[in-house]
Order: sequence, then structure tokens, then C-alpha cells
Amino acid sequence: MSGSSPSERTPDSDPEEQEPELPKAPKLPRPPEIPAPDIRLPGEPRRTEAPINKGMRAMALASTIGLSLVIPPVLGYFAGRWLDGRFGTEPVISMIGLVVGIVLGFMEMVHILHQIEREERQQK
Repeated sequence: MSGSSPSERTPDSDPEEQEPELPKAPKLPRPPEIPAPDIRLPGEPRRTEAPINKGMRAMALASTIGLSLVIPPVLGYFAGRWLDGRFGTEPVISMIGLVVGIVLGFMEMVHILHQIEREERQQK
């Protein structure tokens, strides 16, 4: 022994107890780029966007119709209630806000439906 007691030793001081360093992982080559196959009939123009993406876009636009019919009337009503509390005109401004919200919601719905129709026409 070298004269030190076992209680004075630390795991770092004994070279036999240290963990060996692991070798670095080799750098792997990038996988080759495989182009998508061009499957179309002779004379058919090349598609720029997959048809499923266009359908998904139309479904996403259609799903916003529900939100456009609910959120503006609710916001209009609560903004009107807040103004009624400030001015002391209890149901008047909240009802006006509700009606304005309903009108804006229907206008947004018509705008979304026109946008869906326009995209379907461009698709054909």
C-alpha cells in the first residue's frame, strides 16, 4: 500500500476504477435522394400539388365555418355587456353587439364558401 487509508481514497484517484472513454461514433453517409415516381397518363399535364392536399385544404376551410358562426356573436355580446356596464344601458348595446356578431359571422361564412368554390373551379 502507498500509505493512504481506504477512507481517504476517492473514486477519481484510483486509475483502475475510472471508466474508459468510448470511441466516437463514425459519421454515416446521407441516404440517397429518391425522386417520387412520375405516374400519369400520356398527354396528362404534370401536377404541381397532390390532389389530397387540395381536398384537405377545402376540409380545413370548411371546418372554420363553425368557428366563424360562433365566435363573432359571442364576442359581440360580451363586448356589448361590457359597454352596457360602462354606460348603464343594460340590454341595448349587448343585443346590438350580438346582432352585429351574427351578421359578421354569416358574412365570413359566405366568404369561406366562395373561397372553397373558387379553389374547386381552379382545380378543374
